[in-house]
Amino acid sequence: MQIGMFYQIQVPRPWSDTSDFDHYWEMMDQVVLAEELGFESVWMADHQFRTEWSHSSAPDVTLAAISQRTSRIRLGIAVAVPPVQHPLHIAARTATLDILSNGRVDLGIGRSGYPYQMAAFGTDLGNATGMVDEALEIIPRAWTEGEFSYQGKFYDIPPREVHPKPVQKPHPPMWLGCSQEETFRKAGELGLGCLAMSGGGPDRLTQLIQAYRDGIRDAKPVGKLVHDKVSISTLAICAETRQKAQERGAEIIDWYRHQQSLRDVRVWQEQDPTNVPSDYQWHYQRSTAADSPKRDEVSSLDQIKSGRYCIGDPDDCLRYLEQYAPTGVDEIMPLFQIGPMAHQEVMETLRLFGKHVIPHLAESERTTGATTSADD
Repeated sequence: MQIGMFYQIQVPRPWSDTSDFDHYWEMMDQVVLAEELGFESVWMADHQFRTEWSHSSAPDVTLAAISQRTSRIRLGIAVAVPPVQHPLHIAARTATLDILSNGRVDLGIGRSGYPYQMAAFGTDLGNATGMVDEALEIIPRAWTEGEFSYQGKFYDIPPREVHPKPVQKPHPPMWLGCSQEETFRKAGELGLGCLAMSGGGPDRLTQLIQAYRDGIRDAKPVGKLVHDKVSISTLAICAETRQKAQERGAEIIDWYRHQQSLRDVRVWQEQDPTNVPSDYQWHYQRSTAADSPKRDEVSSLDQIKSGRYCIGDPDDCLRYLEQYAPTGVDEIMPLFQIGPMAHQEVMETLRLFGKHVIPHLAESERTTGATTSADD
């Protein structure tokens, strides 16, 4: 089980004239350190109009800058959104990033669960799933074929040849953003990697990954390869002592949960409740229903103490991550840069992960592999 990192570029108020500037350059230093410490990947969100929650609106540009300061770490987009970006643009820009990074790019694709984002681009929510399905067919063809054409319900492409072509052959790994069992299975059936959150806990994730593996067993890949991997995101704060991590973590999670509440209101405020498409009802209910699992009155500190988050000393963080090993997940990419966390707090978490967590997970994997080989 590998450890990566996930960024939304959270920029909490109050702001100064250099808030965005500072957070981006701090992120660059954090990723450089993470590569030195053995982190496997860095994933960047692709969000628009997500004030405070996410100022990562051009992940390919950000990752291109990172590619020039790193040499090994994988660079992932989680996720590009065809309902607001033409798939030909996604293909060309991702291929350019693949060239600049010497073949280190992973491309996640998703439809977005937030109509507030799509409405500004004139996208009908009811078309989002179909646009993603067609983009998944277009992008690998743009990467691997010369002149090609495509006629679909949402995209009508006359004969064209897309440049440049990516470095990785047959093309960069593709992933699908997943939240429900049906999308986990769909990702498998299409031969795509699966990008998800850890919110349901290990037991639920085990069920979801089983659906994914069932789907990928007889995959009909939409691209030129089957990419059988699952990567999940969580939150992580690590400190030398449990008390320090928990007390500071409670302050951070209070901010995070408040932002979640604001986000849930904003993203659906322009949507007619009577006109929410059936394939978005799950997202709508989770954001608006009074009995949604998001409506939890337990304090942030008590949630942390109960083990809901990867927050604590190195042993606590390791125990949290190890509970996901039996689920079959291949990578965990924590969000380390969370809201009001100071740059040095993020760097401390990364150093502690690099010193205590990553080596232990690697050793556990070697031990398990050796035991399995001996049993065989």
